[in-house]
Amino acid sequence: MLKNLAGLWRHRALAYVLVAREMKARYRGSVLGFFWSLLNPLLMLAVYAIVFAVIFTGRGPTTSPYALFLFSGLLPWNWLSSSLTDAAASLTTHGALLKKILFPAEVLPLVAVLAQGLHFVFALPVLLLGLVLGAFGTFGPSIPLGWPLVQAVPLFILEGVFVAGLGLLLAALTVHFRDVKDLLATALSLWFFATPVLYTLSDIKQERVRALLLLNPAAPFFDGWHDALFYARWIEPSRWGLLLAIACVSFFLGYALFDRLRDSYPEAV
Repeated sequence: MLKNLAGLWRHRALAYVLVAREMKARYRGSVLGFFWSLLNPLLMLAVYAIVFAVIFTGRGPTTSPYALFLFSGLLPWNWLSSSLTDAAASLTTHGALLKKILFPAEVLPLVAVLAQGLHFVFALPVLLLGLVLGAFGTFGPSIPLGWPLVQAVPLFILEGVFVAGLGLLLAALTVHFRDVKDLLATALSLWFFATPVLYTLSDIKQERVRALLLLNPAAPFFDGWHDALFYARWIEPSRWGLLLAIACVSFFLGYALFDRLRDSYPEAV
């Protein structure tokens, strides 16, 4: 396992080529091309701003402006959910590649995570624009804006490692159990509401419910995104340690299972 894991770095050029191919295939035949990566989140932010500033005024969530709070959690969640969906199907979709001699199968789920990560990066300027406008009170009460935004970089890296581990695990399981892909859609819907995307853990008043939600390994990441982007708060060193531990455990467990089943992939697909 360690030998194969160490060899991942040697395949970085292959991963780059496959990510570029995925991005080109996604926008092939589109008039606006990569501009959709900016336009989609921009329209999403505009819809949220109108809904919570006009339609649900005085009746929506207490966090204000809620549109920006929601947007700062939805973008990383969309990255997570889209990555896992694509990674789970990556081996079965590209089965022909697995039949080639010495093709590194682990590259395929990692490419899915990286490609979706690029969409997240492309959407970040829209979020940053919203945060700047929010600092001037455009969407309601002004929000703080400052250096804590730089925490988005290590958060992106750690969430990427966390999601990559889950993607490797799901890809390995989907090859042998095709129902995993169908179950994943339902699991992601349930996981979404158990993750602090629409709320913060401090909003949960029942201690038992909060303790249960804390068992969710994704929860610290999304509390971190809200702190870094919306609240402009520095994340405590102990929480960084927790995020690092969760990311590393996820990746090594996912890769261990993936590597254990490696020899079965060409026949199973």
